[in-house]
Amino acid sequence: MRYFKYKNTKKNMNNALKEQYLTLTKDEKRTVRKEKLCRRCSSMVAFIIFFSCMFASIYLLKIIPHPSNQWLEVLVVLGKVITGFILLLVSGFLTYGITYPLWKKVESFSIPLIKKEIFSKACAHLRDYYGLQDPYIITKCYDSTDGNFKNHDVCIFVVNDELRITTDLIRGFLHGHRDLGCYIFKRDEIVISKKRENNLLIVELKAEDTIFLLGYRAKRFVENSFLTRTDDK
Repeated sequence: MRYFKYKNTKKNMNNALKEQYLTLTKDEKRTVRKEKLCRRCSSMVAFIIFFSCMFASIYLLKIIPHPSNQWLEVLVVLGKVITGFILLLVSGFLTYGITYPLWKKVESFSIPLIKKEIFSKACAHLRDYYGLQDPYIITKCYDSTDGNFKNHDVCIFVVNDELRITTDLIRGFLHGHRDLGCYIFKRDEIVISKKRENNLLIVELKAEDTIFLLGYRAKRFVENSFLTRTDDK
């Protein structure tokens, strides 16, 4: 048994946005370009205002004279820390107040919603990476020793002499953090058995200390497509 996972979690969203952009009309593409430009300008203005306020605050704190008395100096240092924290909050609120109209302008652009079929296209690179191919099934994982798989739909598929389990990459998803990685099992590593929990018939797939509690349809698939399968030589 082994486990591996794709590392570039941002690629899903990038792929989805590219696929979405291809489906837009000329007017919608123009709207997307305006939204990006306005967002960049808003970020730049916010950056300039915030750090200008911070530099001004640091300058004001530096020009406060240090008293010769030791106890007064302690009070002055404490006062500077408190004042610095207050000035930090003021800088944040001031930046938000000034740039708020710009961010509202960004939100005013009506960008078409990403369609569900794009979710699947966004995961094309993950299907290639994990080797997803026929035969496969999508079923429920009710529980697992890997808590990330609990209550997730999973893909179970066969690659040569290996059984692989990963999240549902057929319907797909946008955000890369939803990729759960892939478990790989050899025939002599797994034990599969049926169980009943809360009047529900399920399948337990076990390999060493790793356990998956799956929808019952997984039992026939694993037995017919994997355990009794003989590959052509």
